[in-house]
Amino acid sequence: MNVHVNLLHDDERRYQGLVSRKFIMLASVGTVAGVLGVLGSLAGYSFFGERQEWQTLQAQWQQTEPRYKNYLSQQQGQGRIKAVVGELNGWNRGRLTLSAFLLEVQRLVAPHPLQLTRVSIMGESTFVQPPTPRVSPAAATNAPPAKPPPPIPARLWRVSIMGRVYGPQGHSAVVALTTQLQHTPGLAEVWDSVRLQNLTRATGSERRDEQSFTIEGLTRMRKCE
Repeated sequence: MNVHVNLLHDDERRYQGLVSRKFIMLASVGTVAGVLGVLGSLAGYSFFGERQEWQTLQAQWQQTEPRYKNYLSQQQGQGRIKAVVGELNGWNRGRLTLSAFLLEVQRLVAPHPLQLTRVSIMGESTFVQPPTPRVSPAAATNAPPAKPPPPIPARLWRVSIMGRVYGPQGHSAVVALTTQLQHTPGLAEVWDSVRLQNLTRATGSERRDEQSFTIEGLTRMRKCE
């Protein structure tokens, strides 16, 4: 009977190959350590590079920040100035140019036997609602209802022309003046309406043919935009 006895311990066994197991393990550990070292070096280099770049950018920002804040401040100031200028331009478009208006009234009055005693001009502020933008039927089907645009400030002017007229043709003269105020090319585009409010005998006058009159005019709406 054949008996096989193994007299070698496990750690004394030899690996039947070209390279021993111990060498493979040491090589593997060394390779992993080398790779980790390379990766660590790259990470450290990247970290310090990013940190240096961040410090550089921070220094640049410290120099740029005051100018940037000054730019923002100037931009806000320009926005406020632009808004004020826009509002002033709007009110300028809404005003009634009195010099040209009064000169034209004076020209019309001159041929008639009447005398102006008072011209009163009062402005009234209001708002005009612009029309809502039109939306195509296809877009309106899926889109929510369009929000109406904000109202636009506007002004209109009430003008009262008061005076006295003399002679038997006084009524005709006042009616002719009212018609001329309404249809003269220099004034026709100004008015929305002009009417003779009253024509009565002047109180306290020694002349029987003296009458007092009041002509009232309302200008067209002037948008302040």
